[in-house]
Amino acid sequence: MNRELLSKYFSNRCTEEELRTIIDWFASDADTAEGRNLLHDFWEEILTDEKELPADYDGILDRIHHKVNLTHSETHKDALLRFLTPGAGNFLRIFSRIAAVLILPLLGFSVMMSIKYSNEHNVISSVNQAYNEVFSSVDAISKVTLPDGSKVWLNHGSSLKYPAVFRGRTRNVELHGEGYFEVVSNSRVPFIVSAGDIQVRATGTEFNVMAYPEEDKIETSLIKGVVVLECTKPGKRTVSLMEMKPKDMVIYHKTDNKIIRRVIHDDRYFAWKDGKLVFHDEPLGEVAKKLSRWFNVEIEIADPKLLDLTYTATFIDENLQQVMELMSMVSPVNYTISNRQEKSQGIFSKRKVILYYRNK
Repeated sequence: MNRELLSKYFSNRCTEEELRTIIDWFASDADTAEGRNLLHDFWEEILTDEKELPADYDGILDRIHHKVNLTHSETHKDALLRFLTPGAGNFLRIFSRIAAVLILPLLGFSVMMSIKYSNEHNVISSVNQAYNEVFSSVDAISKVTLPDGSKVWLNHGSSLKYPAVFRGRTRNVELHGEGYFEVVSNSRVPFIVSAGDIQVRATGTEFNVMAYPEEDKIETSLIKGVVVLECTKPGKRTVSLMEMKPKDMVIYHKTDNKIIRRVIHDDRYFAWKDGKLVFHDEPLGEVAKKLSRWFNVEIEIADPKLLDLTYTATFIDENLQQVMELMSMVSPVNYTISNRQEKSQGIFSKRKVILYYRNK
């Protein structure tokens, strides 16, 4: 936007063609960072030059709305003429500098006020808004009920951050790790789970999200309803990736933004919330990752030949020793389990499991 043209606009000196240009700018670019800064500069100039002008935006807006209401029953032409007549009072003479804003009607002025009010309101809200954060320990599954009644199960070593009260047009929570969500339906206020590089948007549904920071992938499994996967591009622009339907399981790879969709036929991806660890023809590498989180141990695969092994099993109440015994019974695997070692006073390392290939 040309600053000289904007100055003419606020002085009510624009031609009809220039006025169209201004209107287009307000509709498209006025709410950008550059546009907000430009409008704010003009507002500060008005405050400096006109000492009688109230400094608060809300007070100005109330007075304008009052004047508009008084002229509401009159014809549009007569109302505008009366509103902008120099004899209408000192308050209106002050506002003659921004008469064009009122003619449009109040478009530019409203943009300036809403920008500053929005910025101040957001700062106040962010300061006053209280957040809760729930951590699930490394050896337990936690359940939390959110302010709207939605329920969330957190897998071992996971956490969820959420506001004490949901306000505004969305219900936003932040997940680290793995969570199973039962979302209370509200089509007017979407429920959004921020999970690393993606967001899961729902209105009322059940789904599972696995988003451990150390993993290269984020997995979302949909049980009921519909969810939309989104990501945030540079400039904070939100882009929709895909809409998921029940029985969809979507894997998002962080490094190359690759997306894979699968159909799930069993509960292996979310049975953990019921205390079950389920594997269906899964490679040992994936099995080892899930076992390491489930039992809070470090698992090392000593022989690469073991990576070709796959497992189908369901573990419910078995401890680590029992799981290792069962694995060694059905596959050529030997193992060792080391005890925790004290690293410093009161701090211990994880137990370590080493898997070896057993020759026949």
